[in-house]
Formats: sequence, C-alpha cells, structure tokens
Amino acid sequence: MSRNVVLASASPRRRELLAALLDDFTVDAADIAEDLAGDAVDCARQLAYAKAEAVARRYRDAVVIGCDTVVFRGLHLYAKPADTAEAAAMLRELRGRPHQVVTAVALVAPEGTAIDHEISTVFMADLPDDVVEAYAASGRTLDKAGGYAIQHENVGPVARLEGCYCGVMGLPLWTLYRLLDLFGCEPAPPSRRFNRCADCPARPAGVPPWQATQTE
Repeated sequence: MSRNVVLASASPRRRELLAALLDDFTVDAADIAEDLAGDAVDCARQLAYAKAEAVARRYRDAVVIGCDTVVFRGLHLYAKPADTAEAAAMLRELRGRPHQVVTAVALVAPEGTAIDHEISTVFMADLPDDVVEAYAASGRTLDKAGGYAIQHENVGPVARLEGCYCGVMGLPLWTLYRLLDLFGCEPAPPSRRFNRCADCPARPAGVPPWQATQTE
C-alpha cells in the first residue's frame, strides 16, 4: 500500500536523493529558525524533528520527512555561511583537517515518530588559497553547511570520506530507507540509482546491495 510522503525541505539535493527511494512524493518546505547551539547530534535531531513536525500539521494522513545536516569539528559547529567571505573563512578552517558531518532524519506520521542519524568523517583536501577564494566567490556553497559540497568534484574539496556519501550530501539514503520501510512506504533500494550506496557502511545488515541500474 503506497502512502503519501512529504519532504519538508526545499533542497534540490535532498529532492534528487529521495527520488532514488520513491517515485512519488510531495515537497513542502518547513520554515523554521535553524539556530545551532550545543551538541551537534542533538541539534541535528531536534531540527530534523522540528521541520517534520511543522509540516505534518498541514497533512492529515502523510509521512513527513524532516532532515538537518550539521558540520562540526570538536565543539565548533558550522552553519551555512552568511556570505562568500564567511564561506572562504570556513574553508580555510576546515582544509587539510578531518571533521564530522551529522545528518539526522525524522519521520512524523499519524501513528508515530521515528528519528535516526548518520555521522561521517570527512578529510578535507588542503585547498590552496586561490582555490578557496574562487570556490567561495562562486556562491555555490552559500546554502551548504560548512561552506562546501562533497559532490563538487571539479573543485575537489574532499580528499577522503569515512562514512555515508549521501549523508554528507544531506540525506543518508540507507538510514531513510529503513525508516520509510518501518512506516510501510515501500521504498526502493537506493543503489538502484546511486552506485555508491552498494558499498555504503550505513547499508543495513542483511539487506543485499542490489545492482544499480543507473550510474551517478
């Protein structure tokens, strides 16, 4: 039985990723303040739930997905940069060092709520100053926590990843797959669309990697 699924996010990346699991869903972005303070994991989980809960009020019988991504190094949390200067400052702080990215996913439905998260370690490339300045000035990272995107491979901001590639992009697909299955949404395995998901460490035990039918 198919269910009405709503993505409470305006992110085109999350919309693209969710399409790997579901052919049909609605997008209805949440409008809440994204204040970062305290523990990174707690922040991500609380904001993901707040987004899903806010949008769920507008739907009587839907499964609403809320997501939030927080980039952090030690106790320092990195939000989305306010401008290109802040984006450049973030890149200079993060380059050549490892940091963590947590993405939380919350599902709110009439029968209950489920929340989970995925933490990955990102080893940033030691980007030279001219690349940092050009990347920040492009404006491509102003809507991204930490001021970079792992999928911008032409820039090469990431040297190595330990964890979930899709989670760093903003939506850990195997984590969401499990939650959607729990709510009877009949998701497809994400590796049908993304080859990376076949070898993702977040793939649930006992679930085969499947064969991707489309390359990234």
